Amino acid sequence: MAFLRFAVPEYDFRPFKDLSWTAPTFLSADEIASRIEGQTNGDASAHGCAAIEVDAEVFEKFNVRGEHSHAVMCVTPSVDVHLLGRSYAWWNQRVLLLDSVDPSNMNVVFEWRTPRPMNTRLGPDDGVTIPGGVYYVVSSHMYDDHWVANRTITDNDWDGGEAANGFRVLGASKDDANEFCECNLSFSWSN
Repeated sequence: MAFLRFAVPEYDFRPFKDLSWTAPTFLSADEIASRIEGQTNGDASAHGCAAIEVDAEVFEKFNVRGEHSHAVMCVTPSVDVHLLGRSYAWWNQRVLLLDSVDPSNMNVVFEWRTPRPMNTRLGPDDGVTIPGGVYYVVSSHMYDDHWVANRTITDNDWDGGEAANGFRVLGASKDDANEFCECNLSFSWSN
C-alpha cells in the first residue's frame, strides 16, 4: 500500500523564536472607530494591526478560553490582500479571521487549523487573496476539548516581502516560552 505525502510548506520559524513579549495595550473605542474611518477614506496611516478587547460572547461562540483572550484588528487598504498562515508548534493551532466582533452580526471569513503538531501548514499552501478592509484575528491552540487564546505580537514594521506592504500577527501558546513561530499570519499587498 502506498502512502501519499503532502508537501509541507516552507517556513523559516527561527526568526520568531525567543521574541520579546509584553502584554498588549488595547485600542480604545475611539481609536478603533478612527481606524475604521481611516480605512474607508483611504488613509494609509490607518493600515496595520493592533490588539483589541472583545466581548466574552465572541470567545464563547468559538470555545476559546484563557487569560489572553483578545482579537487583533487588521486594517488594510481597499485592494487585493494576500493572507498567508504558517505554524511550527506542538500544540494544534487555530486562527479565525472574522469580519466583525459584534457577536450578533459576525461572520467567519476563514477558520484555519494545523493538521497535526509540528506541521507548517496553517491554511492553504500559498495562502489566499481577500479584498482589503477591516478584519479581526483570534489566535488560539487546542487544549483538551477547547481552545486557549494565544499571546500575540503585532508586527507592523514588516515590509510584506518583495514589492509589497504588510503586517503580521504572531502567536505563542505557552506563557513560559516566547515561541512566536507557533501561529503566524501575514497580510501583504502590492505597493
